[in-house]
Amino acid sequence: MNFIMIILSFCAGIFGTFLGGTQTFICTGFVGLIVSFLTLSGYNVQFLNDFILNVLFLPCIIFNGAAIATAYAAKNHDIRGVQTDRSLLFTKDFKVYLCGGFFGVIGYLLFTFFTSYAFPLDIGALVVVIVGIIGRLLFNQEQWINKQPFAPSRNAMSRLLIFQFILSIIVSLITIYLVELTHITAIGFYVSAFSLIFVFKYPQFPATHHISMVVGYAFVQTNNILIAVLFGILSQLIFTLFGTRFNVDCGTHIDPPAVAIGILSFIIFIFL
Repeated sequence: MNFIMIILSFCAGIFGTFLGGTQTFICTGFVGLIVSFLTLSGYNVQFLNDFILNVLFLPCIIFNGAAIATAYAAKNHDIRGVQTDRSLLFTKDFKVYLCGGFFGVIGYLLFTFFTSYAFPLDIGALVVVIVGIIGRLLFNQEQWINKQPFAPSRNAMSRLLIFQFILSIIVSLITIYLVELTHITAIGFYVSAFSLIFVFKYPQFPATHHISMVVGYAFVQTNNILIAVLFGILSQLIFTLFGTRFNVDCGTHIDPPAVAIGILSFIIFIFL
């Protein structure tokens, strides 16, 4: 076990707490795009990959730290446990910062453990989900499951399904093009992550990184556009169903995109 990595993970968790969960994920996308560009340009990016992208800005470390610190902060400060888009600097509470650092380390240790056993799925997504569940068990202040999820009218439901379907196909096709062009499986994931910067201007801007990551895996594994698009649609479906029941109007954040990526990456790696 690398002590330096543990220290770096602790610092990453605190850094994420300062920034806020959504902001850290946008940074992950930005750094991922820079590393991808440098890789395509022929530069040696081992240091950036090993220490920056895959530790400091690895979502299961930095995002986990921010998300669980937010859940903890909700106990004593004016914030809800699901508001992962807010910086926690306003709390001026060193216990909140330490909580973020601690769960950054937990994320790193779990990621290292599952990676060592070569679990056949996206390990980062698995750890994000596990730590999110731990956060709900420890710090939840509101309902655990959304008992009255949004039930739109038939017309509204039809429009919603059409939008989800079209969004899934568009993001899937763009991802396939980018993966084919760059030969980088996660390139669509980085683009989707960075695109969340628009959330701060347009709050309804959709998250799409679960689609692009799953499509990247499916296309690389099969080289089949139709199968990749199908998995993109399934990813959006799982994201929507899980988020509506287990995240919307609940007390802490359990990441719906990570759930979709975890489930479908397991299917892709095992059966395709």
